[in-house]
Amino acid sequence: MRRIASVAAAAALTLVVGPAAARPDDEVRYGGTLTDAGLVADGGRHGRHGTVLTSGGGRVVAVPAGRGEGGGAFLRFPAGRCSAAPCPQAVVRPAESGGLVPGDGDARFSFGADVRLTAEPPADAGMNVWQFGPAGPGHAQWKLQVDGGRPSCRWSDGAGAVLLTAGTYRMPVGRWHRVRCARLSRALFQIRVLDPATGEPITPPAHAAAPLGSIRPAGTALIGGKRVHSGQHDGQTDQFRGDLDEVFFTRR
Repeated sequence: MRRIASVAAAAALTLVVGPAAARPDDEVRYGGTLTDAGLVADGGRHGRHGTVLTSGGGRVVAVPAGRGEGGGAFLRFPAGRCSAAPCPQAVVRPAESGGLVPGDGDARFSFGADVRLTAEPPADAGMNVWQFGPAGPGHAQWKLQVDGGRPSCRWSDGAGAVLLTAGTYRMPVGRWHRVRCARLSRALFQIRVLDPATGEPITPPAHAAAPLGSIRPAGTALIGGKRVHSGQHDGQTDQFRGDLDEVFFTRR
């Protein structure tokens, strides 16, 4: 696998403060709206509503935002941690994952979510926020994760990969973070971690330079984990445990 060099850099940022409205180039955007107990509404123009898949009594619920949280609602995933099956599990599977392949694979694209941990994350298990494509040689992938409370983004064309972290920053329990992962060009990648209430960076943006080829994941995109499986624990499913809002993928 090709070696990747990453550097941190400060940059001026602009973004809409508070809940982000869907934009014409959004392929999917999930706020906290459920059309019923098993379907997350897509606020974008494509109507890629997300099916909720569960196991072990897990579920995804819409929670009204409290005062100072910007209004609307957010999605709450199963809380706590689980090191022995059966475990409460829940993920969201967007409809028509093929629409979340970044064009010809070389185009600019970005993805992310507003993330809040509701308990200390486990040290022995990952926590996936967004994932399309499995990890491993030969597999293209894009991914946002908060393993151990540390935000990171990953991109792979199947031969090389970029894993970009927000330095040594660790998310405290109870605070919202707006995490954004972007392929800015064929060879430049970025992670940003911001305060959704103010738009100010919580950490400096970090960048990585790497000449990856086409990123064309196969399979199904998932939010909140890499699978639900009644016989597996968090260390095998990378179940996200906490709150998510403004989950998106866009080609820009």
